[in-house]
Amino acid sequence: MAKIPRRMLIVDDSEITRALLRTLLRGEEYDVVGEASNGEQAIEMVQRLKPEIVCLDVDMPKMGGLEALAKIRELLPRTLVLMVTAHTERETVQTAIANGAAGYIVKPFNAGRVLAAIAAAAARLPKAAE
Repeated sequence: MAKIPRRMLIVDDSEITRALLRTLLRGEEYDVVGEASNGEQAIEMVQRLKPEIVCLDVDMPKMGGLEALAKIRELLPRTLVLMVTAHTERETVQTAIANGAAGYIVKPFNAGRVLAAIAAAAARLPKAAE
């Protein structure tokens, strides 16, 4: 019996980045259940869709990723959040980790690194049904 795909939400203000992530995840053991372009949408969608993994950009309009990360972890502490960003400053990375980020994917990225980071985070989730 096939494994049940991990439910994922992609949050980035760039349509190109969302499309790239969606394409990378196609054919893998992940089900992209939604996409958002800012932190406010992400909070609403996390509450409604209850994804297991969220790929979350740091720099977005309305509500940035670091603020959204803290709220997501408060609302759904078991949901794993991977930051997807070009920001590699020590302070940004430390804040993300302190707020509960499960991983950090640096843009521009390649498929192998993205899939490896997501797989490492997914390995910390309870086993998917087989």
